[in-house]
Amino acid sequence: MFNRFLFSYLLLPGMAFGSPAMAQPESDHAVLSDPDGTPIVIGSVHRINSTVYGDEQIVTVRLPRGYADDPKRRYPVVFSVDGGPDQDFELLSGIAAEAEFSTSFEPFILIGVQTKDRYSQLTPEWTRIDPERLSDVFGDRMVPGGASQFRRYLETDIIPWATGRYRTGRKALTSVSLGGLFVIDTFLETPELFDDYIALTPSVWWDGGRIVDEAAARLAQQDASNRRVYFTMGDESVGNRNGLWLETLVAAFKTSAPKGLKWAFVDRSSEEEHRTMALTGWLDAFRTLYLTPSRSGNPLPLVYEDFEAPTYSAEARANIGAGTCRHPIATAVTFEEKNSAPAAYYGRCLLMKPGQKLTAGNFALGELGLDEDLEIVPE
Repeated sequence: MFNRFLFSYLLLPGMAFGSPAMAQPESDHAVLSDPDGTPIVIGSVHRINSTVYGDEQIVTVRLPRGYADDPKRRYPVVFSVDGGPDQDFELLSGIAAEAEFSTSFEPFILIGVQTKDRYSQLTPEWTRIDPERLSDVFGDRMVPGGASQFRRYLETDIIPWATGRYRTGRKALTSVSLGGLFVIDTFLETPELFDDYIALTPSVWWDGGRIVDEAAARLAQQDASNRRVYFTMGDESVGNRNGLWLETLVAAFKTSAPKGLKWAFVDRSSEEEHRTMALTGWLDAFRTLYLTPSRSGNPLPLVYEDFEAPTYSAEARANIGAGTCRHPIATAVTFEEKNSAPAAYYGRCLLMKPGQKLTAGNFALGELGLDEDLEIVPE
């Protein structure tokens, strides 16, 4: 299996690109652990019969820690395209584990949707540019136009299977590169299919930027909703037009986003490139869309002068009296604001976004994460 970044990174013959390592073949995946030890289980593989493709398909699943302990709790469910056991499932499982260890963002159910032929399954039609330009780069492996069928597969087979089997809340779709293009195209084509969309380094070059050129008109046709979109891009090498196409996409959201839509773009062109986007991009996306508040201060008296923690302000005592730290009682602040007056914020429930600031979008700081009102999807 080739690394998913390699061919989706190419634009034209002769374009310069990095030399990413090859992805592990499936045979290697089974021997990642020392045979003298006990393998660590990070999820499960399921085989389902697809009514759309008419064959057996593979789905991977990771449930949050403690899932069985609270039978009434529902979780966001993240559908990862290119999410097979030897695709992005392992990496996103680490992101899911970070949610549980740090409690900085909501834990989620991970559903990995394997692609058997991503160069066909994830790509829209190629209509604007001479098809030979595409075959010159990809050869016979690229037969575009399967995105509509793959969406039907998600809608008909995958989503009902997952939502019927697990306690799911908001539905998110995510992927990288050509998969990122599929996420953007799906949001523009069938926005009602998911609640949240996360596209990392999407292949906006597809068909000469046709998808992004059409974005404003397609956005203007959408109804009001509480959907959310997060997309990000790194350095895509010198001299190509990805930056211009990306500007077109950002401008479309600025001018034509429907009422209620929350969107965010993060520019990583100064610190990441195509191959290095996934880990940082996903972590920041979940810290944006699923951020959780927490109380300021350190419970260890040893970290304070004279081994005594600061005294709670009247506001902090009232905030503590309001109960468990959660969105309705949280104060949205930046790290800079909190650190400029630590005594004033000590002990208070705060909503602070770690990591990079959003480059563009319409999220206010207090709108990050999942509050109680956002759980209700409009009719």
